[in-house]
Amino acid sequence: MKTILTYDLRIQQSLILLFLATILAAIITKQEFLGVVIIVEFFLIAVAQYSLNIIKAFSNKYVKTDSRKVYVFISTYVVIGFFILILSSLFKFEDPEQNLKNIFELMVMSWIFLSPILIIQSLMISFFDAKNNLNEQP
Repeated sequence: MKTILTYDLRIQQSLILLFLATILAAIITKQEFLGVVIIVEFFLIAVAQYSLNIIKAFSNKYVKTDSRKVYVFISTYVVIGFFILILSSLFKFEDPEQNLKNIFELMVMSWIFLSPILIIQSLMISFFDAKNNLNEQP
C-alpha cells in the first residue's frame, strides 16, 4: 500500500493521460466501442483518486489540508449519491409526482460539474504532497 501511495501522482497522471488519449482516439476514429472504454476509464480514475485520497485522509502519516478535507467531503457526496441512484434503479419506487426523479436528475447534473473539479483537485493535492514532501509527517 505504501508503494501505491508513493506513486499516486504518477498513477493519476497516467490514468488521466490515457483517458484523454482515448477521447482523442474516439473523436478521430469515430469507433463506438471507445465510448465504453471512456466510461470505464472515467470510473477507473474516480475509484483510484477517491481511494487514494480516503486512505490519505484517514492516515496519521499524511497532512490534513483543507483541500483534502473538501475533496473527501464533495467526493463522498458523489459516491453516496451514485450508490443511491443505483439502488433506486434496482428497486422500483412509486413516484407519481416525479419528485425523486427530479432530485436524481439534479444530483447527476451536479456530478457533471463536480467531476472535472474533483479530478483536478485530487491531482493538485497529490502534486502538493509530492512537491513539499508532505506525504509523511514526523
